[in-house]
Amino acid sequence: MKKLLYMSLACLLLSAPGRAQIFYVENFEGGSSSGLSVTSYSGTGGSWTNSVLTTEGDYYNEWYVSCAEQGHVDGVCGDVCGSSSALGSTLHIGSNSGFGGDGGAAYNAGGLCSFGICVNSDRRAESPTINCTGRYGISINFYYIENGDSTNDNASLWVYDGSSWSLLFDMYKTDVCTSGQGQWRHFSYSLPTSCNNNPNVKIGFRWVNDDDGTGTDPSFAVDSVSLSTSGSSTSVTPSFTSSDTVVCQDSCITFISTTTGTVDSTSWSVSGSGVAMTGVHATTMNACFSNAGSYVVKLYAHHGGQTDSVSHSVRVNPAPHPVISASGHVLSTGTGYSSYQWFRNGTAISGATLNSYTYTAGGNFVVVVDSGGCKGSSASGLYNVGVTNVDGNDFSFFLTQNAGIGQLNVNATFVVEQAIKVELFDATGRAIESVNWNVGQSLVQMHTDGLAQGLYIIRLTDGVQSAVLKWMK
Repeated sequence: MKKLLYMSLACLLLSAPGRAQIFYVENFEGGSSSGLSVTSYSGTGGSWTNSVLTTEGDYYNEWYVSCAEQGHVDGVCGDVCGSSSALGSTLHIGSNSGFGGDGGAAYNAGGLCSFGICVNSDRRAESPTINCTGRYGISINFYYIENGDSTNDNASLWVYDGSSWSLLFDMYKTDVCTSGQGQWRHFSYSLPTSCNNNPNVKIGFRWVNDDDGTGTDPSFAVDSVSLSTSGSSTSVTPSFTSSDTVVCQDSCITFISTTTGTVDSTSWSVSGSGVAMTGVHATTMNACFSNAGSYVVKLYAHHGGQTDSVSHSVRVNPAPHPVISASGHVLSTGTGYSSYQWFRNGTAISGATLNSYTYTAGGNFVVVVDSGGCKGSSASGLYNVGVTNVDGNDFSFFLTQNAGIGQLNVNATFVVEQAIKVELFDATGRAIESVNWNVGQSLVQMHTDGLAQGLYIIRLTDGVQSAVLKWMK
C-alpha cells in the first residue's frame, strides 16, 4: 500500500510543472520482521552499506531494517510489527545481535565495559548511489524518531557528493509518548548545491554512542526517505541563509534569500503557530517565535509562471519559568538549571548565584535562571524580614497602650511573615515578660498591670536579627 501511494504521488508531481518533483523514494519495504542487518538490505537503486568510522566495542549497537520498529507519519507514537496505521519497516539502531538483537529502536547504553562488555558505537548506514543528473534545488524529506543522550548518543544526517562525505544536519531529539515510545516527526532539509546535477550522490545516517550507561530509548529510526526537486532548469536555484537555526523562546531569526537566477518575486512561509513575520514578500524575512517547538521555514522563488522552493528546519527551545518558594529568610527555586542570579529591587545581588538565597533585608526579589542556553525570570515577590530595619529612622514597628486595662500593644505596619520573639525588660535589665509574635499577625499584646512607672526596653528577635524599642510608662 505504501509503495503504491508513493508511486502515485511521484507520478502526479512529476506531471505538474512548477511543483516539487519527487525523484527518489526509499521506504525500506524489503525489510524483515526483525533482525535484518542493513548490509543485507537492498532497496531503491541497490544495496545499503555500513561504514565504521571509529573504533567500536565488541557489542556495538547495529543498524537494522525491519518492522521491529514501524514507521509512522508526523505525531504518531511508535510501535512494532502489526499496526494497521503504520508505514512498515524502518532503518533503525538496535542492540548488538550477540546482546539482545533487534528489538526496534532500543539500544544498549553500556556501563559494563569494565566487565568486558563494551558497546561504544560509531557507524553510518549509507544509501546506494542516487543519480541526481538534471536535478537542482534538491530537498530531502523523511519521518524519524530520536532520543539517546545529547550528543553522546546521537544520530545525524550526512551526504556524499561524489568526492567526500559531509555533515548535513544534526537532527533534533523528538518527543517521547507517555507509553515510552518515540513520537514520529517529519524532517525536511535542502541538500548542498554540490549535489545539483550530480550522478554520484549518497545519503547516510550516522549513529554514535559512548559506554557510560546513560541514555534513553528510542535510539533512532527513519522511514519514507525521499528526494525532490523544484525543477530541472538551471535558471533558478532557490537558497537562503539564517542568522541561527536554534534559538530560545521569544527570540527572532533573520532569513536572507541567496537564490541564483532571475526571480520575479519572493515569498516565505513558516510552519506552526505563534510566529510573527515581517518581510514575507521580501528577500530578507524576520520571524519571531513565541512558542517552543520545531518549525519549517520555506522560501518560494517565483519566476516565469513557475515556483521553486527550498526549506530549512529551525528549533525553538523553551524558556524556563522558575518559581520562588520561601522558608524563613531563605528563598529558593528548582535545581537543575545551569546558572542562577538573584535580584533585589531590580539590582543583581553580588554572589547570589545559587538556587537559594538567604536575605537580610526586605524587598522585591526575582531569580533569573539559565536552562540549555535559554534564560527565564521568576515573578517578582515581596518579602519582608522580621526586625532587620528597626532603627531610629524606621517606623515599621510602633507601640500603643490601653492604659485602662494594663495592656501594651507592639504593632507592625505589615503582616509578620516570620515568627518574632518579643521580650520586656526594666531599666536594670530584669526580664519581665516574653511573648511570641506569630506569623500572619500585625500586632502582639503584653500585660503591664502592676509595673512601676519608668523606662522599659522591648527587644524583638527573629532568630537572625534583633532590635529594641523603648517605652516610658
